[in-house]
Amino acid sequence: MIQICVLAIAGLFAALVIKKDKPEFATLIIILVSFFIAVRILAVLGNAVEELGEWESALGGNIAYVSLLLKIIGITYVCDFASNLCKDSGYSALSNHIELFGKVAIMVAGFPIIRIMIDMLEGMMR
Repeated sequence: MIQICVLAIAGLFAALVIKKDKPEFATLIIILVSFFIAVRILAVLGNAVEELGEWESALGGNIAYVSLLLKIIGITYVCDFASNLCKDSGYSALSNHIELFGKVAIMVAGFPIIRIMIDMLEGMMR
């Protein structure tokens, strides 16, 4: 965790120093540092996926809920990452569109759960 913080601070200082002379390189430095942090996040999430895989027995063998949870978390992180990069680069309109896409994608990914709830309510009504 400290390595990531040091990487982020070093990238920030490098971008601030270079921004005076070559602002386009400062943006590239931030994108590169962000990419390295994202790769590290994926490594940490690998451990989380293994842990969630062990939850399968607790869920009665229905891994669909865990995969849906992972899908929603993935959509959230990827959209947030892309949105923040766009904001930092000065493209706030594009950032807003990415955030909107993320919200719609999460809503669509949640449709199977909504359908299951509706089926359960119909079963209770009968």
